[in-house]
Amino acid sequence: MTSPILDFLSKQISVKKVAIKEKTIVCRLGDHCDNLVVLTKGKVKVMRIAEDGRHITLYNVHAGESCVLTTSCLFNEKAFPAIAITQVHSEGYVISKNQLKHWLTTEPIWQAFIFKMLTERMADLILKVDELAFDSLQTRLIHWLSAHNQAPHLKITHQEIAQELASSREVISRLLKKLEEKQLIELHRGEIVLRQQLLS
Repeated sequence: MTSPILDFLSKQISVKKVAIKEKTIVCRLGDHCDNLVVLTKGKVKVMRIAEDGRHITLYNVHAGESCVLTTSCLFNEKAFPAIAITQVHSEGYVISKNQLKHWLTTEPIWQAFIFKMLTERMADLILKVDELAFDSLQTRLIHWLSAHNQAPHLKITHQEIAQELASSREVISRLLKKLEEKQLIELHRGEIVLRQQLLS
């Protein structure tokens, strides 16, 4: 089912479409933002990279969503403070800065979309800060695995999990090995099998 915001954008003759290949960096640290993209398909990961090379995923943008950091940059004339990379082939509608601001004063559906996005992303980021500050890495790893239980076979590398949790591959590998010893998961090359004990 198409979301209301995508229905709205599909009827706007001033809005252009864009298609971006998988693993494309669409915004770099320090970039100036001129437009906002609302995805119609695909997935974009927004993350920060530390000086020592560690990554932390701030959030992912899916179809029917947009990037809250880009929105903030457009409102405040600030440089982009993270890196955004497409995870799969992605498509979306391109909204100019002027159009974004104009619709905020004229289109209730656009107002609702922007304010909902800001509210939800703020809640997500507060939750992530709480996890980093108060939960052990093993607890965060178990929570992360449990949240990705759509299929028992999780196709992902230890390095990719490390990037999600702001850790190193070596540390994540050690923790995963401990979970395997407890029979909570099974480790295979490029794949993790989640056992029922972990999900219950």
